Amino acid sequence: MKKILLSAALVAFAAAANAGVEVGFLDSEALGLANKPTLDDMTLLSETENVSMYFLNGQEVSAQNPDFQGFKYVVVNGEAIKLVQGIGGTSNGTGDISGPTGGCIYRLDVKKDGWMIVLSKISSNKNFYAFMGLPGEAPDAVAYTLGMDLQSSDYPEIPEIKYSLPAGEYGLLNAEAADIDKYTFGGNTIAWPIKIATENNDAASAGNGTGAMVFPVYAEGATYCVLATGSKMNTCGFVFVDSDPAGEAPNVALYCPASDGETPRAEKVVVVTGTAPDLSGVSAVEAANEDAPVYNLMGVRVNADAKGLLIQNGKKFIRK
Repeated sequence: MKKILLSAALVAFAAAANAGVEVGFLDSEALGLANKPTLDDMTLLSETENVSMYFLNGQEVSAQNPDFQGFKYVVVNGEAIKLVQGIGGTSNGTGDISGPTGGCIYRLDVKKDGWMIVLSKISSNKNFYAFMGLPGEAPDAVAYTLGMDLQSSDYPEIPEIKYSLPAGEYGLLNAEAADIDKYTFGGNTIAWPIKIATENNDAASAGNGTGAMVFPVYAEGATYCVLATGSKMNTCGFVFVDSDPAGEAPNVALYCPASDGETPRAEKVVVVTGTAPDLSGVSAVEAANEDAPVYNLMGVRVNADAKGLLIQNGKKFIRK
């Protein structure tokens, strides 16, 4: 199988958006996703100071876009971070609350306590899971919060879906919670988002949307994994927030800016955790001055075609 090795400069697409925030998005070009490569088990997808993301269970993969219906940003603690092209496998994820068993799974190794935000195309008729631990090692299901945009003619009264699984110690799923059946309907699976949103186990598929899973992580737990069952989870990577995992979750929202094109759309925000963000500065992100001076990390102005980790318009980026 094809083995892809990425240098630290490539996988750390991930200069911090602001203090305490690490962005671990994929570099689809470096991974060669346009050519549908077969990745080995434990291929490194992205890496930041405190988190490494790997692809488990080698299989053919392809480029997948997480942004649907114009949702182009995740806004974390007031910082707008533009989504990038992501990845999807060919083998459906498998497992239930007791643990993952195979298929397309993403592994996250963490070195520090904090909060994990995994960005993905969220299909309303798939089962989504996060675990502390790995397949075959008796992992513990994690109580995540999921938020997604939903624009379905079948459910016009539900513009978005949001739910938080009942949590116990260390943010693990509390399977004994009084309201657990709202999320499992008495079974051993986390129900489809549309079933949870409608509180109806007979609800039909309602389509796809841009979404995020948010959950606490602990360095003591060290290893986590995320997946969808019934299909493949398509993700562009993660955002890690260095804050107390036993405290309040970071403020996370999904943002669809208004278009200036021939088919303008309405500006929309889906709040995943916290409150609606102040979006007054987001337009500046889209309309960044491409002719603005470029600096290196020492604050020294460099040529516009310089390589490496650079700063322009107050934003860090990597030019290869």
